[in-house]
Amino acid sequence: MKTIYFYDVNTKSFMYSDFIKDEVEIPLNATTIPPEADGRGMYDPTWDGEKWVELSESDWIAKHKNDKQEPANPSDTDFTLDHNTVDQLKLMVGNLISENAKKDQSIKQLQTMTGSLVAQIAELNKGGN
Repeated sequence: MKTIYFYDVNTKSFMYSDFIKDEVEIPLNATTIPPEADGRGMYDPTWDGEKWVELSESDWIAKHKNDKQEPANPSDTDFTLDHNTVDQLKLMVGNLISENAKKDQSIKQLQTMTGSLVAQIAELNKGGN
């Protein structure tokens, strides 16, 4: 699985991110380069064909100074995931659970081996004194 970042075909403005399988071709209006590669947020990121560029803070404030400011009401938020996204997330969670179980088993085996080696060393030290 890889993350892709969609942008509007006309404005090149960032729209949303999604997951696709590694073998799936990246859509023409998407990239694998994250808008916030350095871990910080961006003001209105837009895709220039090679990288994401942002407005300066002052330009962003000027652009949005007349935007209507209303507190978010969770009941007004229409957040839905399509079935494909939900299925992909379930697959990812299942894979992570499986990987964790394998790692837990490896840790238990290493703990057992370590205990056995400590016992062998102690036994050898007894015989050497």
